[in-house]
Amino acid sequence: MSSSLAFDRYYQNVSHQQVDELVRFRATHPIKQTFVQGIKWDYIVSGNGSEALLILPGLLGIGEMSFQHIRAFESDYRVIAPSYPFELTTMAQMTDGIAAILNAENIGRTHVLGGSYGGMVAQCLVRRYPQRVSALVLSHTGGPRPDRAATNRRFIALLRLLPMGLLRLVLRRAMRRAFRDAPEQFPFWEAYSSEMIARLNRTDLVSRYQAAVDFDATSAFTPDDLKDWPGRILILEGDNDPVAGAPARAALKALHPQARVHTFHGSGHAAPIAKLDEYVAVIRRFLWASASLQSLQAARTTRRSEGGGLWLMP
Repeated sequence: MSSSLAFDRYYQNVSHQQVDELVRFRATHPIKQTFVQGIKWDYIVSGNGSEALLILPGLLGIGEMSFQHIRAFESDYRVIAPSYPFELTTMAQMTDGIAAILNAENIGRTHVLGGSYGGMVAQCLVRRYPQRVSALVLSHTGGPRPDRAATNRRFIALLRLLPMGLLRLVLRRAMRRAFRDAPEQFPFWEAYSSEMIARLNRTDLVSRYQAAVDFDATSAFTPDDLKDWPGRILILEGDNDPVAGAPARAALKALHPQARVHTFHGSGHAAPIAKLDEYVAVIRRFLWASASLQSLQAARTTRRSEGGGLWLMP
């Protein structure tokens, strides 16, 4: 089947307006590539803002899946959206590759938005490369859970045995459950996720879960490990999120006691698409406030440097 026929089949029940939006995005946002230790990284870069925003994707690991957020922020930020290579099995590999992309694009510091699986990567990135992160947004995600590592190891064993058709069916059902709280957007996202899932093979899925196991088994985060990091943190959560449930949400906030929290109501795990306008507005306000605070802190540092011992006076 040709690629155009396959595309039409996936999107046959989706509004032309939504399909046209995706087609225009693909035409105007080409994929760039860089190699890190011999592994190819694909990523999207757009916008010409003076500040950068790194958007980390969820479980499927495809940067383009954040295309609505890329379009929303690219007028104000230089937006980077990587896809995770399937050869990676540890969070150290993930974060080292992301840092290499920032180097390739001459970006020293960036704001970071990580949703769901991407929130796990973001928590590792800010701890491994704190000097590269200006502000951190953790969306509908959780912290490390050693008990989950054992569960995912067993799931990896099943991944190696089950037919690929069945695995794709399981993924599509999981995606449908995630999108059920976004009924207006459901037809498009069901079609889009089906298109993305069709590209995956068994090795791809195993690598994703191996990295998740690594996150849970090796990440020894504490509430104090970012106390000297000067950035700000925003946690976005859903009050009825079935993926990041109440215990996970509470644990994440306990792990980041300095974070501001915004709760979305009635949108489950799908707030980034079900409440797109509110989602973007909340993040935009947070990033603007973070940039203003950093500018003020920089100005105070400059005045202290210029004023010498006068700043020691009460």
